[in-house]
Amino acid sequence: MQTLHQENPAPVPVDLVTTSGSGLDPDTTPAAALFQIPRIAKARNLAPERLQGLVAQLTETRTLGLLGEPRINVLRLNLALDELH
Repeated sequence: MQTLHQENPAPVPVDLVTTSGSGLDPDTTPAAALFQIPRIAKARNLAPERLQGLVAQLTETRTLGLLGEPRINVLRLNLALDELH
């Protein structure tokens, strides 16, 4: 967790330091995705604002407006990032 704080001084979203029971959860929270933007922007040489827009675009809302939590499919996000290059 200390490494995460060195990369970004913002509070670390809980799902970045915990894992699902299977370790295969395909989704992450919008907070976790946004927290990683500075590192990903630097690694991919992209403007952070562009990544923020992509995260907003790919954020799925609660199912039927009340089930579950807002989420982002990590695979879809990574494929969209690959398409930006």
